[in-house]
Amino acid sequence: MHPVFLRRVVKRRATKRIFQIQTDGGTIVTEQNGAVGTVSSFEEDSAALIKPVTAAEVKMAFFDVEEDKSPGPDGYSSGFFKAAWPIIGEEVTQAILEFFLNGKLLKQVNATLLVLIPKVQAPSRVSDFRPISCCNVLYKVITKIIVQRLRPVLDSLISPSQNAFVPADNILLAQELFTRYNQQHLPPRCALKVDLRKAYDTVEWDFMLATLHLFRFPHQFIRWIEECITSTSFS
Repeated sequence: MHPVFLRRVVKRRATKRIFQIQTDGGTIVTEQNGAVGTVSSFEEDSAALIKPVTAAEVKMAFFDVEEDKSPGPDGYSSGFFKAAWPIIGEEVTQAILEFFLNGKLLKQVNATLLVLIPKVQAPSRVSDFRPISCCNVLYKVITKIIVQRLRPVLDSLISPSQNAFVPADNILLAQELFTRYNQQHLPPRCALKVDLRKAYDTVEWDFMLATLHLFRFPHQFIRWIEECITSTSFS
């Protein structure tokens, strides 16, 4: 082999070689096994998000929907589906699975009944009402399955100092932290409550979808979310 050609081959291999890789948590991995594990973990997470939805997942999601919630425009609560599951279970399961296969929602499934609840004694402005969205149970089941797929990967995407609405005993923890908070002998302190008014309304759909693409979520998973938020109708 010609020496010049050989040097070019060696140089090319050196530039293509991966010496280190940075994890989502910011850790630099230099060992080969660690780097391979980091890449394979990312691929496994992506595959888990879009793996085929099973009938067992659908049934579990149906039975996880609380029965005391107001029904959507179709008038059926989750209690109806649970009670009639031996009769209608197979058909509604196929309807849910069909969405995850083709990514399309029927307009009737994603119809929402918007109810305005007064926040003050004599409401006179739109801001004096709290809007409550009453969604159909089938839509709730679809979004619940998507959330269950997303939850395991959130810790690798969002720092613990940036998350909120974490399910657990946080109310009890807050009460414990503020017990005797106003005692004079304690050092200077301050409690700050931050409440974003109409927080969800301030997030543009295009921005949210672009963020999902930036984090390299699978296209199919993004399509599910996009269909859920853009195909809804209100009455």
